[in-house]
Amino acid sequence: MPFFPIPLPPRPVAKPAAVAVSSFTVMGEHSHLSRRQILDSIVALGRGCALIPLTRLGRQNAPEQAKGVVRGSIKDGASGALTSAKLRVTSPASGEVFWPEHSVKTMPSQPRQGGRRYFYVRGEYEIALPPGRYEIEGVRGVCHEAVVRRVEVSAGSSARVDITIPVLRDMHPSGWYAGNTHTHYQLEIEEAPDDRLRLVPPAEALDISVISYLIRNDLPYVTNRYPIGRLPEFSRDGTLIDMGEECRNNQATSEMGYGHVLFLNIPRLVEPVSTGLLARDPNMPDFPTISMLCQEAKKIGGTTIWCHNGRGLESPVAIALGAIDVFNVGDSQEGEYARYYQFLNCGFRLPISTGTDWWIYDHNRVFVRVRGSFSYEAWLEGLRAGRSFITNGPLLDFTVNGRGPGEEVPAEKPVRVAARALSRLPFERLEIVRDGEVIAEQAAANGREAVIEREIQVERSGWIAARVAARAITHGGYIVFAHTGPVYLRVKGVPARRKEAAARLAREIEESIAFIRKNYRFAGEADLAIAIGRFEQGRRYYQKLAVAWD
Repeated sequence: MPFFPIPLPPRPVAKPAAVAVSSFTVMGEHSHLSRRQILDSIVALGRGCALIPLTRLGRQNAPEQAKGVVRGSIKDGASGALTSAKLRVTSPASGEVFWPEHSVKTMPSQPRQGGRRYFYVRGEYEIALPPGRYEIEGVRGVCHEAVVRRVEVSAGSSARVDITIPVLRDMHPSGWYAGNTHTHYQLEIEEAPDDRLRLVPPAEALDISVISYLIRNDLPYVTNRYPIGRLPEFSRDGTLIDMGEECRNNQATSEMGYGHVLFLNIPRLVEPVSTGLLARDPNMPDFPTISMLCQEAKKIGGTTIWCHNGRGLESPVAIALGAIDVFNVGDSQEGEYARYYQFLNCGFRLPISTGTDWWIYDHNRVFVRVRGSFSYEAWLEGLRAGRSFITNGPLLDFTVNGRGPGEEVPAEKPVRVAARALSRLPFERLEIVRDGEVIAEQAAANGREAVIEREIQVERSGWIAARVAARAITHGGYIVFAHTGPVYLRVKGVPARRKEAAARLAREIEESIAFIRKNYRFAGEADLAIAIGRFEQGRRYYQKLAVAWD
């Protein structure tokens, strides 16, 4: 959108703090700028100017229409107590969306195609609206139904619309607790980060929300202001907040190098946070490797999670060396399982998790089954044990002979598989996947529920899981997904691995070694030898698996 400089009256100038600004206020409205627009506009503005979109110039002097006010409460359908949620107020006639001034809104400011933008509320809301008819949609997490209420507003009127959000399924009684393992905020926020951090995770019905400290050159990630560890001052409305770390290495600005990994529940930063061209000094060597930093995080009590569907040169090495506790699928991307299945087919018992990465923009979450009383430590123990499923909508149950994700089942005889999916967002079918192949499926009734119960003959050791297939999109504009962690099948004398998966990863590591030798920078030959040695160790591991299968 083009912008036009409008002179402002002079005012005393104080020395500014070292912060980045990504929005400005004009006539009571917040307008968002990209980082590129900010940088491009700096040299064009003189002192005492503010940016006004050209599209607003023609209407800034128009008389404001008299408004009415709608206010109400937001309550949980199970307890009847006031709760946090997100609302969307629209005019059915025009399709225009309204929100209260200065409200905390979902991000990004321009959602994906088909996505919607909401504002967050805690218990009560109030909004001024021009005369007309409106729909108010309330959404909370994935365990509640979405609800829509209608209201007619006249000039100068006051209307009350209380909203109770019905429960689809309460997961807590059966020990399931939801978490987002991957979030941080960069430039594009429109309010104080403290406000967003206090309000958004509870409104998204998260029991655990992990924020990640990270470095990408000099970009001002505002969440880096918070200390590493628990954040009790932000954990008062039903969500436990932990400040962790994302450790990263890229081979190009937007292309993974070694890869990205999360450290949860750490007492301090693991340094360096970023290596190579992502570091504050882009001439920094590509050393230590990510797996080396993962092992340091584990030594100080951290839980390590590989990000972004397993992308990165070092993911097979780090997993082979035992440096990775958990594997994230679908964080900042669509859910893709092929990479995850490769590792499972090599015999690794690798728990599944997810998050949203850039802000909390959608309903991505990992449900973890906690044994005993809920705590962060108990939740992390359940996550590392593989008692989990991931989703951005559908809720899953899955057992094999009565045992759930993360457990092992002797399978000399046929096993009894039971799976169920229940969702407020539509999906096509529920599937049972064994060693990466769909072996059973059931179409969803009314797009909301599906059940599979049957006996399955098992010929060899391996893994089995449940997932949903969908074409519909979420409120954030992403394809609906859900996938359980595996149940591991054990047939005596038959190994749980596939030759082709191990051989493919061995070849991949060979190619990575050649790339590192040619392109990566090291302080000396000793560091290069250590890095290559780790990759060689991983390559030999997969070669041994492939040969042992013969």
